[in-house]
Amino acid sequence: EEYDLTIRLYDAASEANYVTGDFGTLASIIQMPLLHARCLEDKLCTYNVLVRYLIASGQLREGISKSTNVLAQLGETLPEHVDNTLYAEEVELVKRSLMDLSEDDLLNLPCMTDERKLAC
Repeated sequence: EEYDLTIRLYDAASEANYVTGDFGTLASIIQMPLLHARCLEDKLCTYNVLVRYLIASGQLREGISKSTNVLAQLGETLPEHVDNTLYAEEVELVKRSLMDLSEDDLLNLPCMTDERKLAC
């Protein structure tokens, strides 16, 4: 019970420091959950704030790297290098998979239910 409350307090403090722009305090606060949380799920809110902080502070590559790492831990892999050919292939694949679906079909697709992925 104390553990869960502590995680929620760190999440709230991290978000508050991010929103108010107190990045110095944020940098020290986010270390505790990342080092001591028991599982990935307990780190997801902290990773979310960390990635937004990295991007806001101009560290785009580091933000992308952290995001890719977390997604990999959730079972979602992304290619390291995307060129125009890969991009075009993926766009074509999506177009083909959506081709026979109506607007109603799309609106009636099931919602994501994986709590870990929703937390991201």
